Amino acid sequence: MFFTMTKKENRKGIMQKIDKSRAVDWYQTMMTIRDFENIIDDSNKKGYLHGTTHLYNGQEAIATAICSQLSQSDLILSTHRNHGHAIAKGTQTAQMFAEIFGKKTGTNGGHGGSMHISDPAVGNFGGNGIVGGNFPIALGLAQALKMDKSEQIVVCFSGDGATNEGTFHESLNLASIWQLPIVFVVENNQYAMSSDASVMIAGSISERAKNYQMTAYKVDGQDVFAVNDIFEKARQDLANGPVLIEAVTYRFKGHSRSDSEQYRTPDEFFNWEDPIKKLRESLLTDYDVTSEELALLDEKIYSRLIKEAKNALSDEAASLPDDIRRAVYR
Repeated sequence: MFFTMTKKENRKGIMQKIDKSRAVDWYQTMMTIRDFENIIDDSNKKGYLHGTTHLYNGQEAIATAICSQLSQSDLILSTHRNHGHAIAKGTQTAQMFAEIFGKKTGTNGGHGGSMHISDPAVGNFGGNGIVGGNFPIALGLAQALKMDKSEQIVVCFSGDGATNEGTFHESLNLASIWQLPIVFVVENNQYAMSSDASVMIAGSISERAKNYQMTAYKVDGQDVFAVNDIFEKARQDLANGPVLIEAVTYRFKGHSRSDSEQYRTPDEFFNWEDPIKKLRESLLTDYDVTSEELALLDEKIYSRLIKEAKNALSDEAASLPDDIRRAVYR
């Protein structure tokens, strides 16, 4: 089963199901992710943290729409590009800043860094620096939920590059055989580091699920309304086994701090909508939200985040030997 939002009237119909308060909440989450990532990017350039970061700019609609439908007890697993998922699932940004800056007050005591933020209290079972490393973990969590006859589900986020890993195919196979409550969300942002997905992936990512007898959807990852609608369908489909969603998106930043982005041209960006701008336009035209209201909300979000970042920088550093610190935050 596949889905592509192409007609304006279809999108309008989806929007009518979403009330104003929820749409504004989405905007707040997406702006929080964008501002958080930009502050982290600036802090990295200024030398305030060890190692590199992998930013979620441009992909905010995916984590926001999906996690807004999850309860605190539902579980997520993320990748090295995990900040957006963590924020959308409810992990506190103040603790995230502290973790990335290597402070004792961080989500993981400053020991995990940017790629390994976890917060089980809100169902965030963490980022993973190993490409495809989260798929088998998702199997274990989902199997435990099934054995406990729990109503909880697992959402396993990954990038397009991870779909070429053996763990992807092995995990989809077992998830289907065991009929596990997992939604595999592949964020196809067009590049695995500097490798263009079109020359690295044979065929369609979403159609690969057919071979494992799984329901699959393909959706515009820049449209928060479309992602929300598809995830509603996917959650219902879990009664018949695991589901795969391919969210077609585009990262606005390089793979990491050291990425010179010589593999793509600036013109590429004009082919992709900014998901935040798209939602903003909907709020202004379809929900009677004023530009002044959004400006105040923008200021409130940024002011809170920049204060949190400043406070985190002054927190006590995690107690790690210098050689281990360099290894953890490389």
